[in-house]
Amino acid sequence: MTYDVVLRPRAALVRSTALSIVFSAVPLAVALIWMSFPLRLWALVASVVVVIGIVVGLVFVRLRSAFVGIGPDGVTVRGVVAARRTFSREQVSSIVLATTFGSSVDRTARELVAFDADEQVLFRMRGDVWGDQGLDQVVDALGVQVTEITRPMPARDFARRYLPSRRTR
Repeated sequence: MTYDVVLRPRAALVRSTALSIVFSAVPLAVALIWMSFPLRLWALVASVVVVIGIVVGLVFVRLRSAFVGIGPDGVTVRGVVAARRTFSREQVSSIVLATTFGSSVDRTARELVAFDADEQVLFRMRGDVWGDQGLDQVVDALGVQVTEITRPMPARDFARRYLPSRRTR
């Protein structure tokens, strides 16, 4: 499928993730292995470090390969954690766009949730991963009804209200 719009995670996010791993996790792993030599646990600690390294490497590869593609007929979403999903553009009937905050009101992030006609969530995008311009591109490309919540709300309230896995019934 060819896409009119292709979005990838922000390059700064990928770069900062790689730098954090190299300058934080690698020295910590080396120190743990070094400290385990006198206890004769170095083989066990090294094995755990290798397994964690493989898991982190897989997540990094997923981050690099994540994308949202919007074509004339369909939408494809491959998230960092979620599997690749493809559906027709006609399935997207509405979008909710909101500004959320976590533990501090000073740190806000925009979120986009796309719904089908039955108000089932099709996909979710966070501005801190995809960028605010990326969210705007999705809104413009899909051209569906947009409900924009202008007042920032707690991320927990947003999730309870708009994400079915976190709704309390």
